[in-house]
Amino acid sequence: MVESAAGVTLRTFAHVDRMQPQYAAYWGLMAQGALPVAGVSQLLVEVAPSNAVFPLTDAAMKACLVRSSGTLIERDFGLMELHADNSDQVVEAGQVILAALGLNLADRVAPRLVSSQVLSHITDYHSQLFNRVRRGTWTLPGDTLYVLEVSPAAYVYQIANEIEKAVEIGIVRVAGTGLYGRLIVAGTEAQAAQAEQTAIALIASIRAEATPDAELDGGS
Repeated sequence: MVESAAGVTLRTFAHVDRMQPQYAAYWGLMAQGALPVAGVSQLLVEVAPSNAVFPLTDAAMKACLVRSSGTLIERDFGLMELHADNSDQVVEAGQVILAALGLNLADRVAPRLVSSQVLSHITDYHSQLFNRVRRGTWTLPGDTLYVLEVSPAAYVYQIANEIEKAVEIGIVRVAGTGLYGRLIVAGTEAQAAQAEQTAIALIASIRAEATPDAELDGGS
């Protein structure tokens, strides 16, 4: 893995150019700070160790007109969210963060698709199980679900937004902290298949930009 001079690993660096309605509403549900809305531009940066998010957020906010819906701090990793109406401000904030780390975009850890599953025409009881953990749309009997797991975790947010941009499908749950990020979306068989194709294509495009050693231990 590539580390900064201070020993910080850039696990995720993801620019969401235009937040989609469901995705923005989902962040509104989780927000601890400024509420994002559909159409704004967003930056997601996940680092290790976790406390590195504090000086990086400080540098970005002092240099750019960005807001934050909050920082998510856990034992090993820290995630910062920044957003602004003006995409240029978000891009600039990203450059400030990279400069503070002394890293390039290619030094971010390359995402790895851990699992990718399409569950066709779920039963009523299975639907109820998914509804127990949902934070977005309901699942209904007969829905087809696309369930994804990715590492590092925070890439799942960018994937969710790209899927909503590409296909009319319901976001059930997005969990982007911890070792793995998890996404559940619900729709028709064709919509779930398109969601899977979109996710795989995005991961491949990010991996193509990574340096050879910007990889998690044990990744492929």
